[in-house]
Amino acid sequence: MTVTVLRQPACLLHARAYRETSAIVELLTAEHGRVAGVVRGVRGGRRPQPIESFCLLEIGWRGRGSLVTVTAREVVHRWHLTGRALFAGMYVNELLVRSLRPAEAVPNLFRAYQVALQRLASEVDLEPPLRIFEKRLLFELGYAPTFDVESVSGEAMVDDRAYVFAEEEGFRVAGTAHRDTFPGRVLKEIAHDRYQATDVRRAAKIILRRALRPHLGPRPLASRELFRGQ
Repeated sequence: MTVTVLRQPACLLHARAYRETSAIVELLTAEHGRVAGVVRGVRGGRRPQPIESFCLLEIGWRGRGSLVTVTAREVVHRWHLTGRALFAGMYVNELLVRSLRPAEAVPNLFRAYQVALQRLASEVDLEPPLRIFEKRLLFELGYAPTFDVESVSGEAMVDDRAYVFAEEEGFRVAGTAHRDTFPGRVLKEIAHDRYQATDVRRAAKIILRRALRPHLGPRPLASRELFRGQ
């Protein structure tokens, strides 16, 4: 059955050329999650109308199956990302394309994505908004570790105790043989999204990268390589 959707808020995550004047796009929407579609007239021709990244769009589409046809689009708002913020935005987009299943409603993640873009566009320090978004994405995927509670006993973290992280399980008290450990004090800072201290930033990046890895597939993230080059 052909489905018609009108006036849906959406953001462009990825686009690639298709035929002479079209593009195949990956869109993030609140009600329909990740949607793949064909957009015509975005390049070539007399009056191409490119579809822009880091914009809040209002779109419509028609179709059935896994690839729809975008029938209408209008820019509602733009987030102006430049320099390192632009690469950070590309990283967030790639996380979503690689981890989200198609056609699953993600209203909370859609709002979190917009907040992340706003913060990337307006703040000099990019690490806090990236770590906050990574945590939110893991929560929406159903695999977010609890940073202030030990996974086995359910007890609150102790500041001066060492913990080890197990993917898709959480944190447990480290034994004497464990080398890759994190202090409870640091984990509690991450739980409250306080990323001022260097050791907290380092731990958050390591832990969240490990937690996301099973959901992103084996290929390296292209945006991460670009970010490193800056």
